Amino acid sequence: MIRIITSSIVLLFLLIVGCSLFIPREIPPEQGNRLVLWLPGASSVQVLSDWNEWGSSVAAGGTINPVLDRMERDESGYWTLDIAGLPGGVYRYVYFVNGYKWIRDPVNPETAAFEGRIVSVIMVPD
Repeated sequence: MIRIITSSIVLLFLLIVGCSLFIPREIPPEQGNRLVLWLPGASSVQVLSDWNEWGSSVAAGGTINPVLDRMERDESGYWTLDIAGLPGGVYRYVYFVNGYKWIRDPVNPETAAFEGRIVSVIMVPD
């Protein structure tokens, strides 16, 4: 009986901790001209967007350039990308996690469609 309870507790702990590593958290208020994503369990994150032809996949026949607009990770699990140099305009974007998973920006309620997927939208002022 104790073994079953212990196993259940360990399984529950792993389920909670394992899943929480992939749940995004709100961005810090000092975001500025950066895209910020809290995702400490990710091994890589890049931004696919209108401004980079969706990781060059539009121009390359569907192949995403794995180094284009890669985000940098800090020790607390925040991934950032400086977008200060972008020309003013409205852009669609998505986070591309671990080379296979598309994630909308969890703190940005503005969305649009891209090739049948719902993606985030950002307005960069002039």
